[in-house]
Amino acid sequence: MGTSEGTRCVGYALVGAGAIAGVQAEALATVPSARLVAVYNHTPEKAQALGERWGVFWATDFDALLARHEVNAVSICTPSGARAELAERAAYAGKHVVCEKPMEVTLERADRIIRACDAAGVQLGVIFPARFQPATHAAYQAVSSGRLGRLTLLSAHVPWYRTDAYYASGAWRGTWELDGGGALMNQSIHWIDLLLWFGGAASTVCGYTDRLIHPAMAVEDTGVAIVHFANGALGTIAGTTAAYPGLPASLAIYGEHGTIIIEERRIAVWKLADASPDEEERMLALGAGEAASGAANPLGIGTEWHRRQFDEITGALLQGRAPAVDGREGRKAVALIRAVYDSAATGREVTVPAGPA
Repeated sequence: MGTSEGTRCVGYALVGAGAIAGVQAEALATVPSARLVAVYNHTPEKAQALGERWGVFWATDFDALLARHEVNAVSICTPSGARAELAERAAYAGKHVVCEKPMEVTLERADRIIRACDAAGVQLGVIFPARFQPATHAAYQAVSSGRLGRLTLLSAHVPWYRTDAYYASGAWRGTWELDGGGALMNQSIHWIDLLLWFGGAASTVCGYTDRLIHPAMAVEDTGVAIVHFANGALGTIAGTTAAYPGLPASLAIYGEHGTIIIEERRIAVWKLADASPDEEERMLALGAGEAASGAANPLGIGTEWHRRQFDEITGALLQGRAPAVDGREGRKAVALIRAVYDSAATGREVTVPAGPA
């Protein structure tokens, strides 16, 4: 790992120069043990603009980027379906790999990334910043410690909105090949990841998808599903980019001894059988007043939660361990969403594929 004024740090290169790369650059600038050292894009103007914005090396030759000794990890911010080959090349060059969500658009391509990182002995992280918000962390602690008792129902609800102009802003948006899907794979995936984080492994799913108000794109703008979890709980998913003007997403977790509802970045309901009034008041204060949201604006998410996740990833790399959201964790949401698509296409309940050991 690199050093900065005698302190060990991780040197990151951003691969891709779109909007999410800008978010990551802002986040990395506030992580003490991380340093942005290089950027890559195949379009010279974009690579130069991002590189000069941050005063770092920029390249249009990926091999030249990988050859730089100060690059310890690459964070891949390209369109989702263009990541496997880049991740493989980075891993075999000895660089740790970070992928924005979704890590890839099919399980075969996601597994290629996992296998490459395993074979090269490098770490792999997947960006799911919603896991690093105080509200979701507190809820996870309550669920994982058994305070809700047996889980009965988990519901992810994402009534977001995107304009036709959003989908027209990039040729890759709304395509199966590079976006991997629509409202479920691109937007609702954050909440589907949380659904699985709280509910555990999904066994089977039955889903429906449709394209209702965005006729120019190939993928769905609305999807619903019923999930059967391995622990016996049931789950529901409702995700759309066709709900004007875009409203807060939520995750509800119901159990025999309690209910927790997270709305965007705050706790909306905290009713546990063993909770004191003081605890409930503290929990309802978590995230209160937090306005950042991607409901109507994809860049409305802010950078704080990316910062927190990169802080965790950086600590993991410096300690020689896997990040909390590693490749196998990141794959789970892709597996469930692809199963929803398979169910919608066939009209049948589908088994959710298990991941690599």
